[in-house]
Amino acid sequence: MESSMLHQNALRAYQNAEQNFLVDGADPHRLVQILFEELLTALQRCDIAMEAKDLPARSAASSKALSIIYVLGSSLDFEKGGEIANSLAQLYDWARLRLIAACRTNSREDLESIRKVVADIAEAWVTIASKAA
Repeated sequence: MESSMLHQNALRAYQNAEQNFLVDGADPHRLVQILFEELLTALQRCDIAMEAKDLPARSAASSKALSIIYVLGSSLDFEKGGEIANSLAQLYDWARLRLIAACRTNSREDLESIRKVVADIAEAWVTIASKAA
């Protein structure tokens, strides 16, 4: 096995271990916060890959972002969340469709609009936690 392959495998193992460490023992609010952080990172990686015209990296980053958007949407509690949950569901649908379109057209502007909305929601999520504490 080549050293670069060993390096990639070790790097992946470290990243998985780091992710497991963050998630283990986290309360549900913190888990959603981690998802927002990971979504913002994936959107940033997607943007960097678009700029570099790196199709495999863009595909990997956008796939991760789409997966996180799906998880955020599927974790909504419409019974307890009411109108807020409905609004978030619509927003996640918008973000998903906009991300797919952005990747199709290599629109970094569309990625930035998604990132701004997600960053605003993530900031509000952190504020909720600090007020509850």
